[in-house]
Amino acid sequence: MSKTKGKPDLKKIVITIDMGGSKTKAIVQEYPEGNPVVLLLDSEVADVAKASIESVEAQGNPDSRAWVGIGGEYYALGELARRRFGGISQLRELKYSLAVPKICGTIWLALEKLNLNNDVAVYLSILLPPGEVQDSEQLQTSLKDAFRGFDTPAGKMRVKMLRCGVASEGSGVFFHHRRVLGENMPAQMYVMLGYRNASIFIVRGGVPSAGITNNFGMSWLVDNFISKASGLSPDNLNIVEILVEAGVSCDSLVLQKLSRKRKREETQVDGELMSKALLLARDEYWRALVRWLRSKMDEDIEEVVFCGGTADYIRPEIEAYFQKEGSKVSWHGDIFIPDEISSGMGNRMADVYALHQHMIIQFDQLTGYARSEVVPLTKSAVLTSTKSTSTDDPFAKFDFTPVPRPKTFITVNENV
Repeated sequence: MSKTKGKPDLKKIVITIDMGGSKTKAIVQEYPEGNPVVLLLDSEVADVAKASIESVEAQGNPDSRAWVGIGGEYYALGELARRRFGGISQLRELKYSLAVPKICGTIWLALEKLNLNNDVAVYLSILLPPGEVQDSEQLQTSLKDAFRGFDTPAGKMRVKMLRCGVASEGSGVFFHHRRVLGENMPAQMYVMLGYRNASIFIVRGGVPSAGITNNFGMSWLVDNFISKASGLSPDNLNIVEILVEAGVSCDSLVLQKLSRKRKREETQVDGELMSKALLLARDEYWRALVRWLRSKMDEDIEEVVFCGGTADYIRPEIEAYFQKEGSKVSWHGDIFIPDEISSGMGNRMADVYALHQHMIIQFDQLTGYARSEVVPLTKSAVLTSTKSTSTDDPFAKFDFTPVPRPKTFITVNENV
């Protein structure tokens, strides 16, 4: 992409990024009149020499050739990192520690998808586990340094950070729930179950607590399953997909796909053994998860809100347990995700999508920007633009902390 001559006004984008353990998920749009676009980047990262980057093809799908150079250090991202350089997900590393190259790479991918020039102004929101939100100030400082100029497949890129906010995983679902429930919001526990970890925070009077994180994500179950079934490698990228396909019954026919045996009789035996191993791993996983949740759940909690892709996988066991306990459970804030946003990811997009829409609403309030129609996420999620009523930038005083349910500029018809 070539830069325009002179110094034209920088295009503004709003980008919301979920630093997931299995995939970086993001939603971006030009502000104010653009439509939301989904960005998906595999989680692998590989630090490489500049000479290695110079061998990467400059053409093709941007998702499969993403890399960045920051301060003389080069990083291959996603599919490129895995396919060419042996990159791994590095699940034991803090998401924060890998955030800068991933965020820079995601912004480059956003500009490729939106067909924008290399220099851009960004309103950035980032989802991290509650235990890593405390590192937000250091992350913002590192991003500001990187944004002064970093290398990409499209050349040197400079990013003006208009605003950067870091929120706990589950915040998008929480903001949506609060907008729907208003002052009637009960005491709730939000449980985000991702691939790498599990996070919780408590909400009382519409105000969330700081939250905590542990390692009870899908990877915990996968590691446990692999330890019980012979001949499996944690590097097999198909394991999670096949475990999900095997379902609650842990179908042995489906699990045969993981066998490396050649004879039919041997693959059948493998499938049966894997089914028994997975049934036990599932049982041990949900019991460990519930044990942890129970230790953190006060008696006044009226509802437990589950979100994240792993929540769907373990939903039957969780529902059965809480139904027996007489506790109310809800899933993903009952958020409706359009097909163009879901992108085959299903409810894994709920949190980042809801946070993105929340931020758009807040920006509209601050700018006085009127949209012709805003309908709730429970039915649809398209924010339709009209025109801006302000050319100034009021974001200098913008605060990413929770704000009351919007009552101006936005009209929400709950019956749509």
